[in-house]
Amino acid sequence: MGVNDMSNKSSMKFNTKYLKTGGYSVIVSVIAIAIVIVLNLLVNQLPASMTQFDTTSTDMHSIGEDTKNIVKAIKDDVTIYYIEEHGNEDSSIENILSKYKELNKKITVKQIDPAINIAFFTGDRAELTPGCLVVESEKRSRNITYYDIYYNGYTEEDLTNYSYYYGTLPAATFSAEKCLTSAIKYVTTDVLPVIYTLKGHGEVSLDVAYTEAIKAESMQIKELNLSTVEAVPGDCDSILICAPSSDLTEEETEKLLNYLKSGGTLMYISYYGGNSKTDKPNLASVLSYYGLSNQKGYVVEGDSSHTYPNNPTYIIPSYGNHSITKKLIGTNMVLVGCQGIVTSADIRSSVIVTPLLYTTDKSYSKINTESTTISKEDGDVDGPFNIAVAVSEAVGVDKETQIVWINGMGMETSFLVNSFAWMCDVEDSITISPKAEESLTLEINSAQSTLLTWVFAVIIPLVTIGTGFVIWYRRRSK
Repeated sequence: MGVNDMSNKSSMKFNTKYLKTGGYSVIVSVIAIAIVIVLNLLVNQLPASMTQFDTTSTDMHSIGEDTKNIVKAIKDDVTIYYIEEHGNEDSSIENILSKYKELNKKITVKQIDPAINIAFFTGDRAELTPGCLVVESEKRSRNITYYDIYYNGYTEEDLTNYSYYYGTLPAATFSAEKCLTSAIKYVTTDVLPVIYTLKGHGEVSLDVAYTEAIKAESMQIKELNLSTVEAVPGDCDSILICAPSSDLTEEETEKLLNYLKSGGTLMYISYYGGNSKTDKPNLASVLSYYGLSNQKGYVVEGDSSHTYPNNPTYIIPSYGNHSITKKLIGTNMVLVGCQGIVTSADIRSSVIVTPLLYTTDKSYSKINTESTTISKEDGDVDGPFNIAVAVSEAVGVDKETQIVWINGMGMETSFLVNSFAWMCDVEDSITISPKAEESLTLEINSAQSTLLTWVFAVIIPLVTIGTGFVIWYRRRSK
């Protein structure tokens, strides 16, 4: 066999269809991997709103219109510090932080690794632990704990007691949006409204859920004893009187009326039962000045669709048309110990009374409170009854007296918050409910995400290319 024959055979071997197919496969694989890498780089530069979608049934990873309106309007620089070790990040928290950052360029998000940034933990930050957030502006700052985010509404004492009795923590809810929006509003508000709670008359203390809801609206709460001051403090934006067991003195009544007549605001909570049945003529005179009085007896609702099952004194009222109630329409509120609020027939024309909560025309007020039956009897007064009203009266050119009276216990926190928002002229009141965690959601931290990226974007493609090359080389060598 000659040299030319050997050369031709070698040439034939390098031009077989196997060689061509293998070469094309390698080239196509390399091009495909390059395209995937470029696409990943481009996608990573896109905002989270375009690359991350909330598929949970509770919209756990979405933010609402209230938040969007508030956050988009801020003009102060705000920094959100996320305290967590690198590699242990909570994907749910990271996701929602990215959404806030997208809403307003004034918001900056920084991660603080407690193992590295030790100097960060001073003052009121000394007790912060991984999972916490700090929202800060030049005006002030607010800390958000991990328990605020996942167990909103519970105090640490509540959680400790729950864990002690049941051996576990209650079902978690995701309240990051509620906490963050409230904190951003708090640190960017120029002046924080002050609400004074009246003390000295056996008043009922507000539950923690109510006080936290008020603070979430960037309002401060202070105590006021009218017997120890000459007048209502000048920084007072509103006064809260919560179910006192004894009456005001004449001097206290005069101070309260002077405050209201000059354009002050008042939230009065009362109910039928216990010490509240004691007559309070001085406090009644304040309400009477604005054309309001208490209906005798307690309200029984005759329409079962407006009561708690089998209990006609646990009333589900209807909502009136007012800014306080507009976001509550469609929800249910159960009130107990309700009494009707009567509006005087000869009320001043300048006083405007708007029903907020009212019963049906099948309700009646039980006048004989010693009766052994709650069924309607002779002498009972027919409804419907207003059990919450809003009062307004213009004072001078630019002031207005405002009063909210709710005559029953058990109101939703949103009703209280909306009432103070109206009286303290707070815009964009926050009504964000916690969201139940989606148990079927798969969450991975950044370390796991990096590992998966290397496996699927680098290792597997390289193994595939290597395998293809080996197969091609062996076939070529045959």
